[in-house]
Amino acid sequence: MAFRTWVKLVGAAFGAAALVGAGQLGLAYGLGILGFTRVVDATARDQWTVQLGWVAWFALTAAAAGGLAGRSRLPRSAGAGTRMAGAIAAGLGAAAIVPLTMQPARSAEIAGVNAVFVIGACAVIGAAAGIFAAYAALGRHVSHWSLMTVAGAIWLVALASVAPSLISGKTLPPVRLGVLDADFVPDGLIERVALFTMPAIALISGLVIGLAARRRQLPTVAIALAGLPGPALLTVAYLVAGPGASRFQEVPYWGAMTAAGAGVFGSVLAAVLRRGPATDQPGVPLGTEPTPDRPPLPQRDAQPESAIAKAAAGPQAGTAAVKPATGRASVSGRASVAAHAAVAAQRPEHELKPSDTGVITMPPFDGFTPPSQQQRSNRPDSPEGEIADWVSGLGR
Repeated sequence: MAFRTWVKLVGAAFGAAALVGAGQLGLAYGLGILGFTRVVDATARDQWTVQLGWVAWFALTAAAAGGLAGRSRLPRSAGAGTRMAGAIAAGLGAAAIVPLTMQPARSAEIAGVNAVFVIGACAVIGAAAGIFAAYAALGRHVSHWSLMTVAGAIWLVALASVAPSLISGKTLPPVRLGVLDADFVPDGLIERVALFTMPAIALISGLVIGLAARRRQLPTVAIALAGLPGPALLTVAYLVAGPGASRFQEVPYWGAMTAAGAGVFGSVLAAVLRRGPATDQPGVPLGTEPTPDRPPLPQRDAQPESAIAKAAAGPQAGTAAVKPATGRASVSGRASVAAHAAVAAQRPEHELKPSDTGVITMPPFDGFTPPSQQQRSNRPDSPEGEIADWVSGLGR
């Protein structure tokens, strides 16, 4: 690949990842989702764990965004090595959030925790794991659809959780990653919502993206795995942050652990569901439309003068149709033979001919006796026949 193409790919992946990571951090700071200057005691340590999950997810999605940006700069003939180079550049760009999180964490006071080191380690791990997300985004299949869909859904849930507090002016409670922590949700429903929000998002997105991949007639394996990349980022983010010390963080943690499986389950459903009636008709072959990866099949021109075409078209005008041989005479033929036989019955025997009776006598067929012996049996008293047989036997 040319040097200029390498520069464009690496620059686009690195720049987009750094920009998206910094933008998400700024938005989270402004909305109050992140606040590293808080003083957290031992009883509320899960609030710190919640912020670690957000930081890891920001790094993961920033790297994935870098892969999406580099996808437009990727040549069509690029191999796995080129995509991996772009993914590494995206991961390095996502690592730009490391100093942006470590600096404000210097003012945080967490009992028994080095806040600066822990927040920096989570950002680095998220950026490193984001390399694989960027590699998936650089692929030719529909992985980027899953990444964008799940990321958009998580941000919508976060905005819905923040909006009531912004309108009323109340203190914003801790907002967990992928959980609807809004004031309008009843307290008895909070834990159920925290457990099922991320699996529901993953299942719906996997089903929709799987159907879209099936519509594009992708391979079955690609359709079945179409719902994995986006929910996998949620799973990795919660793995980096940890399960916490109470049910406040533990419940969404286990919900995130099932999100990847729910996304795959949705896309597998799309792969195995029965196709609609438009594609189940017996005369309509599946996958016959030409695509860039599947050129149209060569077609043979019509041959109206061929024997097969004439036979299929039937008898032409002015020509008599050939009657099939059935081995039996027609009714008119049998009546004619019977009339000739009645006339011949009135003649003397010495005037009868074989044709008068409609019957032609044929010698009996014997396919096992040689012709010479048949002639000899027909003329047993002819010496000429015996000599002829003897002479013909010399030539064998």
